[in-house]
Amino acid sequence: MNRKQVAKYKKLLEAKRAELLTRVQAARASEQERGAEDAPDLGDRALSTQTRDLRYNLSTGEREVLRRIDEALDRIEALSYGECLHCGKKVQQARLDAVPWALHCIDCQELQDLGQI
Repeated sequence: MNRKQVAKYKKLLEAKRAELLTRVQAARASEQERGAEDAPDLGDRALSTQTRDLRYNLSTGEREVLRRIDEALDRIEALSYGECLHCGKKVQQARLDAVPWALHCIDCQELQDLGQI
């Protein structure tokens, strides 16, 4: 992968990282503003708790993507970005376009999904 391509992916990763950080911070601020104690009755408190749990789950998934983005940025610095962590072959460009933080090529990702690696 040439420098121009790596710079493109680095820019994409940094933009996605900034977007996710903004979302996580907004979710945290929203949780602090709305406490279950503020709900007037038991049904409202249950709904508030369920909504808070849903937000937490969403932000947990976003945190995982952030972790993967940070790892991808580390691989850029280590000059190993775009290499499959399992087989060492190049990750397909279409895959990196779709998921710039991808760890594996398509074949190895399928194996990973099946629990074989």
